Amino acid sequence: MKAIILFFILGASIYAQDSTEIKFELVENIEQSLANKLNNIKMITIVCDDTTMRGKTFKLITTEYKNGELVKTDDYDITCEDKEDEFDMIICDRIRFKEKDSEYKIRIALKQESDSSQFIIQYSSFWVNARYFSNKNFELRVALNKTGKKYIVPIGESTPILTYNPPYEIEEGEMYSYCILNTENPGKWYEDYNIDHFYVISLLVE
Repeated sequence: MKAIILFFILGASIYAQDSTEIKFELVENIEQSLANKLNNIKMITIVCDDTTMRGKTFKLITTEYKNGELVKTDDYDITCEDKEDEFDMIICDRIRFKEKDSEYKIRIALKQESDSSQFIIQYSSFWVNARYFSNKNFELRVALNKTGKKYIVPIGESTPILTYNPPYEIEEGEMYSYCILNTENPGKWYEDYNIDHFYVISLLVE
């Protein structure tokens, strides 16, 4: 029995080192949801309540694709590689899962305008904004397959978790859909579905 218990403890330890779990929260307040809809605003919150991740940093990276090619990578000038740079150390501390906290959250809000979207990414005590070209058909969607009630994210790897994209055409433009894209690799969207412009938002936990 002791050997079995030890096996499960070691297994849990390895799992905690290799990956973590996240979930996504949408706005549940009806009044806020209606206000967002009227103003072309979308909001989503990324949540990690795995306390073994305390002390680690959570960083989002946005990549833009056109005609099947990667054209831009945006890490919002957040780097934790140069430990001697005081400014970078301050920024890294602001995107870190604090020891006293029971969960870590990143909130994303975007407002679709005529031909572009204004993004705001709110970390626990730090925020960045950016503008991306898009149109009213672009949707912010989860790009991970669910395991149980949550989503598994590996540690130390930039992992796609969200996409911002238009739908694909069905029956020569008479109908449009997003559904099949939920389970398809974005790297094949242009080749298989002729989606020529979209964004992938990845999470890096280190």
